Amino acid sequence: MEHDRTLQFSPVDHPDTRVRRIGFALSDPYVEQCWSAVIGPSSTLLLRRLPTLWIARVPAEIDAGELSRSLGLGAGAGERSRLAATLERLVNFGLARPAPDGDGLDVYRQVPPLTQRQLAGVPEWTRDAEDRLLGAHVTQIDDSTRHHANVVSITARLDRLQHRAGPRLGGPTHDGPGIA
Repeated sequence: MEHDRTLQFSPVDHPDTRVRRIGFALSDPYVEQCWSAVIGPSSTLLLRRLPTLWIARVPAEIDAGELSRSLGLGAGAGERSRLAATLERLVNFGLARPAPDGDGLDVYRQVPPLTQRQLAGVPEWTRDAEDRLLGAHVTQIDDSTRHHANVVSITARLDRLQHRAGPRLGGPTHDGPGIA
C-alpha cells in the first residue's frame, strides 16, 4: 500500500443470509462493545466510521495516509503499517473482503454475533454485554417479525373485504335501487 494511494470502501451485504437477517448494523453498539475485544480498537473504529462516510459518497474514498492518521495509527500506510494490519483484521475475521480492484475493501453492512470460540477468548464484561445486546436484538427481530406478520394478515383481510361481493354505492342493493 503506497502512502498516496486512495482507498475505497464499498458497502455490501453479507454473503450469509442468516447474518443479513439477524446480524448487527455497523452503527449498532454491539460492534463496539463486543467485536472490539476480537478485532481491536482501530478496526472497530473504522467499521463504526464507515456508515457516516457512506452518507457522503459510495464508495467512500479516502487517502490511505489520511485514514491512518484519522484512526490514530500514525502516518504510515505501507504494506507493513498499522493501517494495513487494521484492514487485514477486517478481512481475516470475515467482516470485509478485498475490493476487486485491490484498492480498498468491500465491507459487509452487517456483522454476525460472536462465535462461541470468540466469546471464550474475551473478558467477562464483553461476554455480559454480548448476552445483553444479543438478547435485546433477538427480541427486537422477533417483535419486528410479529409486526410484519400482523401487517401482512391485516392487508390480506382488507383485500378480501375490498374484493368481497356485496353492495356498492351507485349499484343495486338487496333492499332496492342503489344510491345515486
